[in-house]
Amino acid sequence: KHFPGHGNTTADSHYGYAVTDKTLEELRACEFIPFARGIDSGVGMIMVGHISAPNAAGNDLPSTFSPVMIGDVLRGELGFTGVVITDALNMGAITNQYSSGEAAVMALQAGADLLLMPEDFQSAYLEVLYAVQNGAISVARIDESVARILLLKKQSLDW
Repeated sequence: KHFPGHGNTTADSHYGYAVTDKTLEELRACEFIPFARGIDSGVGMIMVGHISAPNAAGNDLPSTFSPVMIGDVLRGELGFTGVVITDALNMGAITNQYSSGEAAVMALQAGADLLLMPEDFQSAYLEVLYAVQNGAISVARIDESVARILLLKKQSLDW
């Protein structure tokens, strides 16, 4: 858990923002190794952390909200096809800067499938519902997540 890797950060994202200054190449050489091995072994779920990686993603967004880190790197480069879950959305790294609704919508837009513990579940739900109704999140995007979640559940039953 905590993609792209908490090992080189000093902050505790329970209380505030965590940042890694590593480049994408540096992350590939170290932090991505356990994730790549897990993916190769068939891990069904990866947790994305509230870690900003500006030198890898090109902006200061936490990886939880980063289409680059989730879509381009985790899914594209590393080939992960399973469920992406956010770290807890009630942590200071998120709640100090974003509302529950903003966080939920941004995480889904970035490619997360499951939203862990929004600070205010009802407002997160309502904002996601509104985002789908106004086209900010497509029904197809929600269906992608539902399909991945159902496949993981089916695989769990098959064990």
